[in-house]
Amino acid sequence: MSDDLPRDEQLVEPAEGDQRLWSVTTIINQSSSNRGLIEWAAGETARAAITGMKTIQAILADDGEDAAVQWLVGARERPRKGQRTNKELGTAVHHACEQFAITGTKPDVDAEVAPFLDQFDKWCQIYQPDYQAAEMTVYNPSYGYAGTLDAIVKLGELTLITDYKSSKKDKDDRGKPRSPWPDVALQLAAYRHAEFAGPWKTRRYEYYRRRYYLLGEDERADAVEIPKVDGGLCIYLTPERCEAYPVRCDHAVFEAFLYAIERARWSLEMQRTVLGDPIAAPDRSAA
Repeated sequence: MSDDLPRDEQLVEPAEGDQRLWSVTTIINQSSSNRGLIEWAAGETARAAITGMKTIQAILADDGEDAAVQWLVGARERPRKGQRTNKELGTAVHHACEQFAITGTKPDVDAEVAPFLDQFDKWCQIYQPDYQAAEMTVYNPSYGYAGTLDAIVKLGELTLITDYKSSKKDKDDRGKPRSPWPDVALQLAAYRHAEFAGPWKTRRYEYYRRRYYLLGEDERADAVEIPKVDGGLCIYLTPERCEAYPVRCDHAVFEAFLYAIERARWSLEMQRTVLGDPIAAPDRSAA
């Protein structure tokens, strides 16, 4: 959720001299197997096939098989009537929790977000987190990445770099409670081991659906230190519960993230350059 744009923030074009830094989530999405995303997309497609049989039959009759296939392919991005997409809901839940954490007052939210916020409120009442920072953008120009962490909280004697994750469904298809995917460790390790934080208004840029953060020389001069933390925490929200999972984000996990950067570099840059044109057949006419 961390790299989603705040409601009042727009993507911008790079200025002269800006360094373009990959967003942490872009790196992880490009380098991960995304098993959770694959399972979710397959489930949404299967659900659309079952619930949209009449629609599919009409598309087949009017436009043919390819059009029907494309309708199913797009099912994962099509919200059900009266509901947000999973990404939109996750962003709304994240912003509600952030506002609550900063102000101490529950914001007015709609019926879809309210159960998540209620569970977060219950968790806060029990554990009394002390928020040290929220929505802090951190930069690592040496390794070419940046990202916006959700929070830094103090729980008891521990200071923890924190990320929110949410799920519409509390249980998986086998009836077991859902939990965060392990990739959150890579995300938090990247934030923890960034070089500095930016107190300025974050500038983001998008190119071919790849998200970048922009960093200029004047901004570098205003950079501040990232608070020291003892570890990581993932606050996992569903409409039925809110649980906090300790997350390992030490140097060993950060090294794994550095490998993820190179895997993303292969996907985003190198793989387009490694194949040449087909070798032409030799001209034997003169022989």
